[in-house]
Amino acid sequence: MPQTKEEVAAKQRAYKKTPARKKRSRISEWKRRGIISDDYDALYDRFMTTTHCENCSVLLTMGRLNTRTTKCLDHDHSIDDRENVRAILCHACNLNDKCNNTSGVPNISYNKGKHRWVYEKMVNRVLHRKYFKIKADSIRYKYRHEETIAVS
Repeated sequence: MPQTKEEVAAKQRAYKKTPARKKRSRISEWKRRGIISDDYDALYDRFMTTTHCENCSVLLTMGRLNTRTTKCLDHDHSIDDRENVRAILCHACNLNDKCNNTSGVPNISYNKGKHRWVYEKMVNRVLHRKYFKIKADSIRYKYRHEETIAVS
């Protein structure tokens, strides 16, 4: 018996809320972002059961909006031929832990979308972000900015 558009839409909405759909979506998103794992099912289970940041031990939250305590899967962007997951962190630690990035300097990375170098750091619950054409300029800015923060 054919279903109406409303019935089909209701079934799709119900399916999107199932644990299997959420798991498949999260793993697909990880793959799209370049996260490589030998066992995505085990990684998903680890991610879902981790309750505290593996760096600062803050209680992790999950939701559509990123807050300081939102759960993040940290990975090494420079590794693209083997497992590259490092830790499960809060959003704040993930932003401040960019020592693996393309610059080799914490909090400095290359933004491919903007074709610019970017300095990003969470300070007093506020993300500070500034873009530069030249890597050396972003590094100089980082040290000046962090010196200013330390003095304040």
